[in-house]
Amino acid sequence: MSFFDSISAAIPPSLQSPDVQRLNSLSQLYAQSASRQWQSGLNAAAALPAYANPETLFEAWALQQAVWQRLQKQGEQWRDGLAAIYAERNQLRRANTMSKFFEQEYNLYAQFGELVSDQFTSLLELIDNIQVDYGYWIAQKQTDTVQTANAPASADGVASTRRKQANAA
Repeated sequence: MSFFDSISAAIPPSLQSPDVQRLNSLSQLYAQSASRQWQSGLNAAAALPAYANPETLFEAWALQQAVWQRLQKQGEQWRDGLAAIYAERNQLRRANTMSKFFEQEYNLYAQFGELVSDQFTSLLELIDNIQVDYGYWIAQKQTDTVQTANAPASADGVASTRRKQANAA
């Protein structure tokens, strides 16, 4: 439990301000995300022997390509959004009153704020998806590695082992 969590736990929720509750929620979400990332790193290190397989390397490359494509798409959406705001800015008529001028400006700023919010949300969703997808993929690789290690030797392997034992005797 962090220092902030221990202090927050000491104060009854009814006395905590909504800002403190939001900050507490954010700290918990951050801790969960960091924990998932740490666990994925540990699992990846444990699954390193499975990476020697060319099929596994191809799968890892495919996952990286999917992330890269999603980032490219997000970049395109950012550029398109900025271009749309810029085009609208250039189409604004000259305001004849202060209220119209500020209404037009605020509208542009609101559109920019929405674009930034959408981009940030998409980026955080991508991070969550990466953690889940890689975690699942690494868990599958670990399961495959354990099953391969526990699988009985093939008849060929058994016969060659018996031959070696007989030759040694």
